[in-house]
Amino acid sequence: MKEEKIWELIILKLSGEASPEQEADLEEAMKQSPDLVFPLGILEGIWKSKPGNQLPGTADRFNRHLQRLSNHLSEDVLQYDTAAPASAQPSSRKKLYRRVLLAGAMAACLALGLIMVLHTRHRQEKAPAAAAQHQVYTKKGARSTLHLPDGTEVWLNAGSKVSYENNFAGGAREVTLEGEAFFDVAKDPDRPFIIHTDMIDIRVLGTALNVRAYADEKATETALIRGAVEITLHRSPEKRIVLRPDEKLVVRNDSPALTKPLPIMTLTQVHYLEQDQEPAPMETLWMKNKLVFDDEPLQQVALKLERWYDVKVIIADKALEQVEYSGVFENEDISQVLYALQLTGNFHYTIRGKVITIGQ
Repeated sequence: MKEEKIWELIILKLSGEASPEQEADLEEAMKQSPDLVFPLGILEGIWKSKPGNQLPGTADRFNRHLQRLSNHLSEDVLQYDTAAPASAQPSSRKKLYRRVLLAGAMAACLALGLIMVLHTRHRQEKAPAAAAQHQVYTKKGARSTLHLPDGTEVWLNAGSKVSYENNFAGGAREVTLEGEAFFDVAKDPDRPFIIHTDMIDIRVLGTALNVRAYADEKATETALIRGAVEITLHRSPEKRIVLRPDEKLVVRNDSPALTKPLPIMTLTQVHYLEQDQEPAPMETLWMKNKLVFDDEPLQQVALKLERWYDVKVIIADKALEQVEYSGVFENEDISQVLYALQLTGNFHYTIRGKVITIGQ
């Protein structure tokens, strides 16, 4: 049975004008559409709870009830009379009934929407409440900061996302990172702070660290600035690595190939920029709006340029991909950065809009 016909039968039933055959049709429709049983019960409860709804003029009162619902949509959606004498003639009642049907057709969506909200809330009350997830994104070419519910400060680099439960419910404070972020973790000995990435999990108590975990890069990096962390590799959960300040763990994102016996992970040191009055870790200079290349292959440089300037970089000559570059740039535009890199390397580039092509 069409939904429009079902609503027509519902209106007839609530207005007290349904024949026994129509009530039987409605009952059969409810069997075929059990999802409407709860909404109908709510409507009946609302209607019957109003004093005088069963007195003469029921159709008129139901008419006004639908009018009130429709007013949430628009003042001029429904235009019809809202008063009729109790002793209205059958022809007048039919005319009024047609208006009621018109009101029902226009207000049914709103009424059903309201009822389904109540229905959903009713179901949620019976089911365990799922933890609400909060997600924060940064677009390419942008960086942002946020404060987590426990007081932890997070700086997000370009093209990154962090997800966490709104209230940090449970015995641990857990976040999921895609991209790069610096965490200054609030101390809470009773609730460890855990950072999840595609390749590793990082467990801390009160720590400052930089985590770089972009899906399109070849490695995941954890640089510890302060405190201590314990890192677990997803593919080798039995291995747990404890980092101390100024140590950095680099984990390969790709699976080790037999023809390339490279280590799965490498423990190294955090690099400091000595040019500043107070030497700062190069891994965190992006927080000061400084773009850093630290003996990185052009392939990696291209990925950083794409995220930093929101551009597309094409390396036309594959032989250039592994040539390494270093440099620190602050407030330079993309053409200035490319020109400086070109001076130290043997390549040419073209810029067309937001597409950059690098070749010999």
